[in-house]
Amino acid sequence: MPWLVALDGGLAGRRFPLETTFLVGRGPFNHAVLDDVRISRQHAKIAHEVDGLVVYDLGSSNGTYVNDNAVKRHILTPGDLVRFGPFRFRFEADPAESSSTIGRRAKQEEMTRVGFEAPTKIVGETDAQVPQTFVSAGGLADLEEADRRLRTLFSFVHAIAVTLEPSALVDLIADNLFQSFPSSTLAAVYVLDKDSDTMEAKRVRTRDGREVPHYPLPAELYLEIVQNGKALLSTPLSLDWDDDRPVPGMALLMHAPMVYRGSVLGVLNVRCDPGSSFSQGDLDLLTALASHAALALKNTTLHQESLEQQRLQRDLSLAQQIQKSFLPLSLPEAAGLTFVAEYHPAYSVGGDFYDVFWQAPERIGCIIGDVSGKGVAAALLMARVSSDLRTAMLTATGPAAALSRVNRELVARGQHDIFVTAVALTIHVPTRKITLASAGHMPPYVRRAQNGELVRIEEGASSPLGLFDDMPYDETEVTLTPGDTVVLTTDGVHEATNPSGDQLGFEGVERALRAGRSEPHDVAERILAAVRDHAMGAPQYDDLTLVLCGTTH
Repeated sequence: MPWLVALDGGLAGRRFPLETTFLVGRGPFNHAVLDDVRISRQHAKIAHEVDGLVVYDLGSSNGTYVNDNAVKRHILTPGDLVRFGPFRFRFEADPAESSSTIGRRAKQEEMTRVGFEAPTKIVGETDAQVPQTFVSAGGLADLEEADRRLRTLFSFVHAIAVTLEPSALVDLIADNLFQSFPSSTLAAVYVLDKDSDTMEAKRVRTRDGREVPHYPLPAELYLEIVQNGKALLSTPLSLDWDDDRPVPGMALLMHAPMVYRGSVLGVLNVRCDPGSSFSQGDLDLLTALASHAALALKNTTLHQESLEQQRLQRDLSLAQQIQKSFLPLSLPEAAGLTFVAEYHPAYSVGGDFYDVFWQAPERIGCIIGDVSGKGVAAALLMARVSSDLRTAMLTATGPAAALSRVNRELVARGQHDIFVTAVALTIHVPTRKITLASAGHMPPYVRRAQNGELVRIEEGASSPLGLFDDMPYDETEVTLTPGDTVVLTTDGVHEATNPSGDQLGFEGVERALRAGRSEPHDVAERILAAVRDHAMGAPQYDDLTLVLCGTTH
């Protein structure tokens, strides 16, 4: 068994068996992946040939060296020091085996494989991105052949157009490749895996219906087929063919990329036995089939994406309904008090929450909060926290005690990457006295009616919920006089952003608060107008929530 032993870097000491063609490079499809900018994506290969194991440089930027000599092709002998850029490897083999013996044994082993992993020779090619024509200027025989291929193409397109399910489509493509090429004995369909950026064999099947578990795309052809968009005719070089030895130029393999608008979505591979061969005309036909297969594959992808989008929209619509159920359907009515609330999530669901509710016959509780993050994850936590905070406000001795309890519960759950800002307050209806506590939230405002004064309440502020255990929360009190309005907001108001990236900020919010009357409806409308005017049509990136409580004269 020949080996390539790594001497440098993170692979040092690792032994790579050289059983088949061996690729070295930075790309993920190589056998030895050297993650270094000095290594080309496909740097070099070691191939089994008649005269032994041969290392080839594949046009790399920093070269391939054997015993410190730059090489393009070199027959390896045991003990050779092979260097790819800065990375050194040692070639090892059983001393009893010569390099040529290794090569012959490897050829015999390849005969037992279903797929051709041995080095292959390209004997023809077609640019898969150029439309193919089957009509030539030849005689009757050429016209009949062109007619046959057009009929084959029509039959193939008709056969694969009956499904929008990806797995069923791959089955149809593979089965109809046998119909299109009567001499074929094996058909393979590879589809690009976007996550790994590699070609995944989705279906490899013999003519008798047997599934082949291991049939990799010939590695040395990957660059030409996938990256350069070439359809290729090829034949293995290192197989012992006995009585069926192919003549020079005989093509036993065809490979055609499935190209859609310049992007390779997959590869079609067809094989025949040495008693037959493929022609350039066959390759042109396979290229045309691959083009239509690419369109069908893209259609199935778009269909699946559409179904997924519809499912997601249904889920989001349901999530939106569920989230709204956690918000109050109506606001309390109390003599001399008016409540106003505005809730505008940036997405279908969001992390803002609020609630206004009776705590006792003469006491109304109010909470507003913002869960870190956006979207579904924030909405899920919002549902839990808003419910917990309401329960705490109904049973705790005051707003500070309620915040402390919910904070301890959040910390105990261990969700250290998520936190919640909130303001909790209690309004004593007869006296209009407000007792409030803040957990790292935007400061509340009181807009005074008598002199137009705007008071920013920053006392009683502490850290957000869920960050620190046993965090103390303090309370502060403020009394509303007739005509006053208390204003609670989330940071989506202050952080409303215009196309230039400028935020509305405290100055913009406070300008809107001072601009007109102090009645809660008027104040809310001015704040929303200020946000709209400042944004100038720019997308809303954060949830926006307002809760206001005003007193009558």
